[in-house]
Parts: sequence; structure tokens; C-alpha cells
Amino acid sequence: MHKSILTYCLLFLFSLTLSAQETEPTKQEAKPSLDNGTITSQFQYLTKKSSNWQGHEVIKVEMLNKYQSNVQDSLNQLKSILKKSESKVDNQESEIDNLNTEIKNLKKQLDETIRMKDSMKFLGMELPKSTYNTLMWVLILGSLVVAGVCFMMFKRSNVVTVETKQTLEEVREEFDNHRKNALVREQKLARRLQDEVIKNKNLGL
Repeated sequence: MHKSILTYCLLFLFSLTLSAQETEPTKQEAKPSLDNGTITSQFQYLTKKSSNWQGHEVIKVEMLNKYQSNVQDSLNQLKSILKKSESKVDNQESEIDNLNTEIKNLKKQLDETIRMKDSMKFLGMELPKSTYNTLMWVLILGSLVVAGVCFMMFKRSNVVTVETKQTLEEVREEFDNHRKNALVREQKLARRLQDEVIKNKNLGL
């Protein structure tokens, strides 16, 4: 869908470019011919050089072939512009897809880190009933050691959480910057297209 819209826009831009070429003023106006000037001026030259025979306009084959070659050159130029623009759009879409994939992966990593933290905390608080009686005396005698270990694990989990949140924030900022840059490029392209439209309208007056 994006490529179709882009194709229509570029076709419109090409038509405006041809119009601009047709109306662009020159300090020294060149003599009309099929070797210079715009497609329209060449067509006008072609009609002027045609002759009338039994109510029909007759054009020399070599002149018609020359004009056809000039039109084909213009079409090839349009195809080249379309190809470059489509390639640029594909690259931008690929960059956006890569960023979306990175964000999804980071979210998965964050979810896994939180899950591991919760699981460690859960396992640290609850013990199996089958080992409760056996570990009770060990927990009573080593309560200070267990308290110290729990404190260290809690502290370590907090550090991991803070670092993960910082990493996610940095990725979000980077994505926002890329999105803003992409928006600025699109706006510049839109302004450039609008400027060309205005310029062509002014030149056409």
C-alpha cells in the first residue's frame, strides 16, 4: 500500500517536473528543435514541421522516431527515480521493523528478569512441607546467615531491576529519536514537494 501511494506521488512529481521544464524561463531562448527543449516544446516543433496531405498531418519518420526516443528517455528517468525512492522506503521500513524487534526482545528480557526476581523471592519465603521439620533447626541456628543472604539477594535483585529499567529507557529514547528523525525527513520531503508544486504553479502563470 505504501509503495502504491509512493508510486502515485512520484508520477505526480514527474508530471510537475515536466511542467516545470516546459515553463522554465531562459535568458537566451534556444531555437526549437528535437535536440533540446521540453517534451511539450518538442511536440509543438514536431507539429509545426508536419505537412498537410489530403486533410492529414504528415510527420517524417526520423523526426517521429527522435521524439519517441526523447519520450522514452524521460520515462527511463522516471523509472530510475521510482526505483530509488522505493529502495529508500524499503530501507526505512526495515529499520523500523528492526527497532520494533529490539523493543520486543528487550521487553521479553525485562519480563524474564522480573519473573526470576519474583521466583527467587517466592522460593526464599516458602519451603516444602516435606523438608520443613528438617530445616527448622537449621533455620533457627543459622537465622543470621539466612537473613544476611536474603538481604544480599534482595539488594542484587534491585540492582538488576534498576539496570534493566535504565536500558529499556535508553532504547525507548533511541526509538523516539529515530521516529522523530524519520518524521522530520518525511516533513522535509513533503515541504520540498509542496515547494515544487508552488514553484511549478508560479512558473506556469
